[in-house]
Amino acid sequence: MVFWPRETEERACSFYSLQTGKFRCFSRPNQNAHSQVLSIFRTNQLLASILLTFYIVLVRISVWFVPENWEPSGYGPLSAWVYQWIGHSGTTPNLVAIVLLLLQATFLNYIISEHRLADTVSLFPGLFYVLASSLLPELLHLSPLLMANTFLLLSINEIFATYKKTDCADRIYNIGFWIGIAVLFYPAYLVFLILAFSGLNILRAFKFKERLMVLTGLLTPFLLLSAYAFWQRQLMDFLQSLKDGLGFLDFTPSPAFPTYRSLAVFAILILVVLFSYRSYQYKQVIEVQRKINILFWALLASAFSLLIQANIQIDLLLITTIPIGVMLSINFIRMPTRMAEVIHLLILAGALALQFWGWLTPGS
Repeated sequence: MVFWPRETEERACSFYSLQTGKFRCFSRPNQNAHSQVLSIFRTNQLLASILLTFYIVLVRISVWFVPENWEPSGYGPLSAWVYQWIGHSGTTPNLVAIVLLLLQATFLNYIISEHRLADTVSLFPGLFYVLASSLLPELLHLSPLLMANTFLLLSINEIFATYKKTDCADRIYNIGFWIGIAVLFYPAYLVFLILAFSGLNILRAFKFKERLMVLTGLLTPFLLLSAYAFWQRQLMDFLQSLKDGLGFLDFTPSPAFPTYRSLAVFAILILVVLFSYRSYQYKQVIEVQRKINILFWALLASAFSLLIQANIQIDLLLITTIPIGVMLSINFIRMPTRMAEVIHLLILAGALALQFWGWLTPGS
């Protein structure tokens, strides 16, 4: 018997028998032989995690070519400190935004894997969080919301970790503490106090002292920063910066097409997530169902940010990207592979087209 070298997976013939004069196996097409972008991220291997870095650079590549005309607004004192240190536009802030987004995506993948919210372990949650956070040109900067999302992720992880835990006072305190830090980056994140209380209601029996723990944690960063500001004789400036970040429906309606376009894009994503709710709950254990409900509460709470945030800009949409990214990832995990690839590539191409449209057509 003479053995031929094994060819690629598309050609399954492996050897030829001199005794029978026949091939012992026949070629068989393999649909997975073609290079597919999403297939790379269907595992949680180290190589895929490294490639996620290149994916982030790809979806945000326009920041290196398209001239920037962006300034942050309505931010808190911690964001002001960051901007004072590295600025809000240019090479350094853009690099910091990429690194921050990579860390957030990695931590989000850990949360979903640790709490088994998806059918399979993959990098999809982080991948689609990155995609949602980079869909629009207005979202590509080192915005206060991007920084605040880091601490919202930490708070969500603490909420999830309280399930069926009798002694978790530290985690309940941390829920409020991380939200408090997020508020110091962007005041609108105060609405996620609703998420904290509703999350505890969903996962645990009601205890009034646990609500006090959350409030204590929420106030701690403010007290610490107030003490520091008092020591630096800047207490009144600190309090004024907190006041300046609060407002009621403080936005200027814009008839410009980019505004309607951006709102329409996220409206479509939110509708997809809402209409998929039953599929997220189908044949899931109670724990997973409850934790998915908490993510929907996060999406609901984000709507109330319009009522308390000052100087609202279109980048406020970033406040919704964590629940949207997670839910879209579940849809794509369950979707047929070829269909998922096509839809993902269309979304990616659309995002890149939006980023470069104004640069390529300056007269439009």
